[in-house]
Parts: sequence; C-alpha cells; structure tokens
Amino acid sequence: MPKQKRTSKNFDTNESPSKKKATDKESTSDIDNNLTSQIQENLIIKESVEDFLIVVGSYERILYGINGCWCKPSLRFDPTFIFPAHIGCIKAVAVGSRYLASGSTDEIIKLYDIKKRKEIGSLLQHDGSITTIQFYNKTHMISGSEDGTLCIWRTKDWECLKILKGHKGRVNSVDIHPSGKIALSVSSDKTVRLWNLLTGRKAAANKLGRGEMVIWNPSGDHYAILMGQEIEIYNTTDGQVTQKFQLKNSRYLCMRYFAHDALGDLLITGSEDKTVRVYNVKNGDCIATYMGHKSRIKDISIICSIPPTYSTPFSLLTSISSDGVINVWGLDEIWSNKEQTPNVIINTPLASYDTKSRLTCVALSQAFND
Repeated sequence: MPKQKRTSKNFDTNESPSKKKATDKESTSDIDNNLTSQIQENLIIKESVEDFLIVVGSYERILYGINGCWCKPSLRFDPTFIFPAHIGCIKAVAVGSRYLASGSTDEIIKLYDIKKRKEIGSLLQHDGSITTIQFYNKTHMISGSEDGTLCIWRTKDWECLKILKGHKGRVNSVDIHPSGKIALSVSSDKTVRLWNLLTGRKAAANKLGRGEMVIWNPSGDHYAILMGQEIEIYNTTDGQVTQKFQLKNSRYLCMRYFAHDALGDLLITGSEDKTVRVYNVKNGDCIATYMGHKSRIKDISIICSIPPTYSTPFSLLTSISSDGVINVWGLDEIWSNKEQTPNVIINTPLASYDTKSRLTCVALSQAFND
C-alpha cells in the first residue's frame, strides 16, 4: 500500500491548500585563569544583560533554549524554554534571524519565532528523518533527510521552492556557499554533490569516502569534508586537496570554520576523545586544545558576543557533549596573546551548564532584547 502523504493542520497560510506549508501553532591552568581574567577585566557591566541564546536538541526529544547573560562581569546561563518539541530524537537545529528550526527522526521540521517565543508551524515535505538544516540570510532555508532529498524553503511563507533529488542514500550534511548560489552535500551513498540553487539542479557529483559533514570556508574558496578520522580541505577552483587533518585514536564528529584576522582560516573540530581542537588551515598546526568535557563532543557553534558596555566584540565558542554539558569558551584572547605557543591547552570554560540530557546539536542566536 502506498504511503499516505501527511498534511498540515490548523495553519492559516492564505495560500492554495495544495502547497506544502507550515502548520499553525502559534597549555595550562595559568592560561585558563589569564583568559578568564582578561575577558572579565574588559567587561564593566552593572546589571545582567542578555547577549545571546543557545539552542540545543537532545535524544530525549527535548529542545532547550538558554540565555547567555553577562552579569558583573561573569557569564551566566538562564534557561528560557525547555520542552519536548518532537516525538522522536532531535537531529538538527538551526537559527536564521528570528526563526528557529528543529528537525527530528519523526520526519518533521518544527518552526519557531524566537522573538515572540512561540511555535509557528511544521514542515512535512520529507519522508525520512531530518538530518541537516541550514538558513541562508533571512530569506531561505535548506533541509536534508534520510530520504535522500534536499528541500529549499522560502521563509516569507515557508513554501517549498525546490526538491533536490540525486543522492541514493541518507543526506548527512549540506552547506550553502557564501554567495547563496550553490551548495554542497554529502551522503551515505559515498558521494559529494554540488547543486545549483538558482536552477535547483545538480551541477556535479564525485565519489567520496564516508562523507559525514561538509562546510565552506567564510570566503567560499575552499571547503572541508569530514570523514571519520580525517578531514580534507579542498580548493574550490580545481577540487584538489590542499590540507589534511587526521586523528590516530579517535574520530572527528563536528567542525566549524572561523576567520581570524591575523591567522586566516581556522578549523575548529570536536571529536570522540572529548576534545575540541583549533587548527591553522594554512600550516596545519593545532594551535589550541579545549579539554573541559567528560564525554564525546557532539556539536560546536560560534557567535560574536557584543555586550552593550563592552567596547570591542569578541568571539565565543559553544561546545556540547553527549553527557548533557554545554561549555562556552573565549577565542580571541588566546590567539592574540599566545599565538607563538604551538598548542595552548585550555581546561576551564568561561561558563558551563548541565542539561542532564543526551545532547545532539546546537545553534546560537543573538538575543532579541526589547
């Protein structure tokens, strides 16, 4: 018997009912101490200020929203929402402007308005677990699934503009080029595919090993593919490998690019050995190691922190582990003051929060202060 297509309920879209839409529901401990003191000395805040929002998903179906607040002058976490968002494990979360999207093994993408703090609907196009979600600016979102498809959504009305077909297995990861014109995806079918987002068609496909994650660098002239114990960096122009990072006794689980003013592209990774590493992509050196977790690193994310009374913005790294712990680390002070050190080891985060859940994914958003 063919699978019955599910439809949305109770969502006033003012559009044709035949269209897919969202449903309506509204090196040492000294370095650790120096880093913390450097940041805190620069913060002169007389009262608690909400600066950013951490959103994490879990195996237990719970979605957490936790405010990062600067208070006289420490970083403090204040939970703002904790609720069971899905009927299956949450596999992906993403933030685009005021919108939050979460994807689950229940095959549904839930949508929320962060500013209004309410659910605004569900997207039901996929016929498999949601594995990856990414926003592009305020206007579009792309999602991938175990059904092998990618969907391009318009955030204005949550219309599914294109369905990209071609993968023969689960889509593991997708990333949109900084130009917004193309995207890369990797799949369990052991291919990496380049998509033309303007036409909604495949532009190229290459055989690969076990591609688990793909990301573009900030300038879009290189991309990185994570394959278990190694990560390869490719040149966009000719597709040649320009750098490679390897672990002998562990596996990489996540990665993010960070553009540093002095050092250029940095690749930040999380792995099964409970460690976050920062690599200089140009020379291949590991320049910093974060050792504060007691379980494997499931995901990482980066945000620029700008408290109202702080003169210069700085970058914060958020890492989550499978034992439920969220750690937030400072980035800029390490590299500006210790870049001559081959590998700075940091053991103490700026702040920690224990959700007591098995965390799977994280996304960060600037706070919406009235």
